[in-house]
Amino acid sequence: MVLSILGHPRISSFLRKTRLWCKFTNFEDLYQVLPNYFEEDFWNQCLKECFQWETDKNPLWKLVSFYDSTYPKNLKEIYDPPLVFAYMGNLGLLQSPLVAIVGTRKSSPVSLTATKELVRLLSTNKSLVVVSGMALGIDRQAFLSALEFGIPVVGVLGTTLGMEYPPGNRDLYKRIKEDPNQLLLTEFLLKTEPAKWTFPKRNRVISGLADKVYIMESGRKSGTISTAYSAMEQNREIYVFDHPKQFDNEGGKLLIRQGAQRLFCEIETTKEEGNVLEMSYDEWRKNRTIPFELGRDGGWDLKITL
Repeated sequence: MVLSILGHPRISSFLRKTRLWCKFTNFEDLYQVLPNYFEEDFWNQCLKECFQWETDKNPLWKLVSFYDSTYPKNLKEIYDPPLVFAYMGNLGLLQSPLVAIVGTRKSSPVSLTATKELVRLLSTNKSLVVVSGMALGIDRQAFLSALEFGIPVVGVLGTTLGMEYPPGNRDLYKRIKEDPNQLLLTEFLLKTEPAKWTFPKRNRVISGLADKVYIMESGRKSGTISTAYSAMEQNREIYVFDHPKQFDNEGGKLLIRQGAQRLFCEIETTKEEGNVLEMSYDEWRKNRTIPFELGRDGGWDLKITL
């Protein structure tokens, strides 16, 4: 049997439209009936392409199908889970509590600094894993901070495992690939170029894997919004960081108006600023308060409580 057939674009599209996969409890039974729904030549061509991919793929790449016991429980519960995904690294991370940290590529200095502080506070939970999308900006900062503070990471790709996109993150890819305790995964098996349609699909997986989703900065038209809306549909907890010195957080403000919780409880300004901005964050209200400075962003003294 060719497990990667579940990841062939034409076959997976058919399965999603018909939801035929829901009628089976194992891949073997589904595999036996699938040929009945396609013309023989078409089916054989798809099989040939997938078999060739499995033969030529990097031996470090493994496959997990929806029917496997190692398939992550959270992801299995969403409406449109990947029927198969390829991964390299420590698959066991998907059995740990996961939090998603995402945001715009064009992130503000204050959001990058807040991301690092959030990860530092989360690092007190030794069993936690950070999941994000391997993009520049917030995603990159979340992973760099996680690696710095000893938190494992799960990078979800909008391309195949063989493509390191964006090129600006090649150093991050290298660090993750060389560490067997990290994980990269994707539902795109056959050659797939980065495109507008691939990233919303990736984003639903990011939120689907996580218990909580932290939005650190998002414009109204940012791809981060698609992650947030996926998280809403999946009934995930959503927290939004909002700050006056962000470049563009209109999407984040919209999410707060729609009921998302604010991240970080208070911001104290210097005397010259003269204003105090109150924020609420109830999740870890019993934990400590840790002050830190954002000197490169105009002298704000943030006192963050998680």
